[in-house]
Amino acid sequence: MRLVLLKGLPGCGKSTIGRALSKQLGWPLIDKDDIKDMLSPYVEGAGGYSYDIMMSLARRQLLQGLNVICDSPLLYAMTYKRAQVIASEAGADLVLVECHCSDTEQWRQRIDSRKTSALVTHSQVDWEKMADYRRAVACEANYEIRHPLLMIDTVRDLETCVGEIVEWLEQEAVVRIL
Repeated sequence: MRLVLLKGLPGCGKSTIGRALSKQLGWPLIDKDDIKDMLSPYVEGAGGYSYDIMMSLARRQLLQGLNVICDSPLLYAMTYKRAQVIASEAGADLVLVECHCSDTEQWRQRIDSRKTSALVTHSQVDWEKMADYRRAVACEANYEIRHPLLMIDTVRDLETCVGEIVEWLEQEAVVRIL
């Protein structure tokens, strides 16, 4: 079994990757933002609670014998540590896929294009605010990762990125067997 954590800043393509990967592999996708969307109107501090719920849902799916993909920025070490405990408890392998967009102009366009989309209000829709957010979380997001990690540059097309992730996951499975 696998617990796949998607990691990356807003607009880097992790949700698009997560949806395509989930569809291709047939694995459940738990998106922290979906949970936050449901909680926000009713719960102050919905962001923190949404991580707790995401991890609880992932745990339940793993204990049911399912592979799971979790989509969140994964900026804080405490969420990564919680995922380690859950994966260990379920006897699952923990792997991370960190998404980034090396083309700053393309990344900016992704963020700015959200202004005219139907994304909810918590979604990052302003490039300048995104830059401030990036600076604010920079020290938190650079924690040590001790599990297999694949870096994906989402400037490439979706099919190529997903293909690379699937191939990497297959190779990781072979390595673990040996």
